Amino acid sequence: MANVFFPDAERLAARGYESVAHVPVIFDSNGRYCREHNRYLRERARLEWHPGGGADIPRGRTLGNIAERLLNFVLWCEARGIKWRAVTYDDVLRYQKEQIGGEWSRTGIELSPSTANQRADEATNFLRWSVDRRLRGPFEVKMFRRPGRKRLGCGPRMVRVGRAKEDVISLEKAGFVLPKPEQIREWLEAVGRQRGRAKRLACKFIMDTGARRMEVEALTVEQWPKVSDISYARSHGLASVPMRLVTTKGGRPRTIGVPLKYAHEVRIWIDEKRKTHAFRYFKLHRKETNCLFLSDHPAAHGRPISAQTIYRCFSEVRPRPPRWSPHKGRHTFACFWILHALSIEANRGGGLAAMPADWVMNRGEFWLKTLQRQFGHISSETTEEYLRWLVHACGIAEVASGWHEFLESGSDE
Repeated sequence: MANVFFPDAERLAARGYESVAHVPVIFDSNGRYCREHNRYLRERARLEWHPGGGADIPRGRTLGNIAERLLNFVLWCEARGIKWRAVTYDDVLRYQKEQIGGEWSRTGIELSPSTANQRADEATNFLRWSVDRRLRGPFEVKMFRRPGRKRLGCGPRMVRVGRAKEDVISLEKAGFVLPKPEQIREWLEAVGRQRGRAKRLACKFIMDTGARRMEVEALTVEQWPKVSDISYARSHGLASVPMRLVTTKGGRPRTIGVPLKYAHEVRIWIDEKRKTHAFRYFKLHRKETNCLFLSDHPAAHGRPISAQTIYRCFSEVRPRPPRWSPHKGRHTFACFWILHALSIEANRGGGLAAMPADWVMNRGEFWLKTLQRQFGHISSETTEEYLRWLVHACGIAEVASGWHEFLESGSDE
């Protein structure tokens, strides 16, 4: 049966395959190992080949997504009776079109242009790679440089001719409604009551820093600011303490700011409660773990909290904001962060609601560029959507005032 298999990374690493221990494996519908496709995944994971010649190393969920898209293409080739070595770019465009039309869909429902484009892009990448590795004959695909991508230093990028047009949907049209701070606080308190303190701290890291859930999963104890670092920041009147994120989307480490009160809370938890969880994990598995957030649930005591567990805390715990997810949590952090920065600036001119749209756009772009250092990569599309949303949001700018202070107020236990 076709599937993407995720091997035991620790076992493979122990046998000397650490560089590819995290790489998923593809099997076709007959259960056969897809040799060339899996070689492609390994070379992508080790950055031996990159579709754009860049330096972004796919990790974690990103690598899993690449494997899932590639498997979908494998199954399409099987269903259409086409050998991948004979696939032309016209076939790729047909593959893309059949998804949008619903002919190639698990449920028979039309898929979005975005989904079809991503799958067709990955099929194109694989076929281009196979030509580079001399595994097949020529594969002709026309590429062009898309203009107008200079905001936040994103720059132009090469795209293939024939990609389906994707609708640009604003955050508000997509159903994104900025939650009120009290909704966030109530949800975090509910996570603590229902799922435990450790999971609340893990979720709160996203809300206080804008990190991705896979970045939270990858945090280690050694990365967290020491007591001396927190004391230094406090004594100098700083609002946050710097921390280095090592495992990130794209593989580029970055330094972020962690709010002082939250940094202190986690530091206390590390030096007290976490030691108990780590000890119980060692007794059960006979090995140590340096993962930062360890479960305090009786059925999984000491187990590292995964990105999937964090997602369930966002999507299952009630009460929670509408359509809530870790990704929406990142949006919320970004919007409040920028609105708060704009509010401070606008207080000199009569308040944010009184400022013209051009001012909001210009200053919003400045603060977005500043936020990029904390947030990681922000695509040009997301940048444009944030700027449009900020103009719309100025009427509710008062909710941005004192974001961290409000979130911290009250009992979090």
